[in-house]
Amino acid sequence: MNIPTDISIKELLTEYSPKMAQEMMEQSGKAAELAGTQFALVVDVSGEKYSFQVKDGKDFNVQESDLESAQARVIISKEDLEKMIATNNLDMLLGMQNDLSRAKYEALTRVKGCMVAELQNEDGSCFTIRAILNGQETPTATFKMKTSDSAALVRKEASPVTLFMGGQMKIEGDMAFAMSTQPLFT
Repeated sequence: MNIPTDISIKELLTEYSPKMAQEMMEQSGKAAELAGTQFALVVDVSGEKYSFQVKDGKDFNVQESDLESAQARVIISKEDLEKMIATNNLDMLLGMQNDLSRAKYEALTRVKGCMVAELQNEDGSCFTIRAILNGQETPTATFKMKTSDSAALVRKEASPVTLFMGGQMKIEGDMAFAMSTQPLFT
């Protein structure tokens, strides 16, 4: 993703990301298959909350607020998000919107637990993204990989199974839960 490295967090989350998601939905033609769905996401950046509600795959509502019943709650520190912006490593945070589908929506409605992504940069620094799915903090699985491998995963250049079997992705915690998240990335 080529996002300006001087973009503010607020602009990224309230303008750029929703616009990109809408464009991707139009280009892919998948909005029609998402008719009748409603998805709610909250991104919590060091306590500042941004809520996203998507209805029928085409109606996007973005607010600087919290939602009590979000299907997904993504938590990231301001410092990590600023580093992700500066190094153009936003694929894991924003990439799933490039491939929204009915199958992913249905998978998300079934998966309950907490995914933690620990992503290591080329310089050895790390980003941590925590995603609480359907309000459940347990079970928990931590996925550890390089940012380049997470980008390949999101771009469909690699599968979770291939990364895990090849040792590029390490998983700690509840393995059954970790396996249940695979449809979100395939």
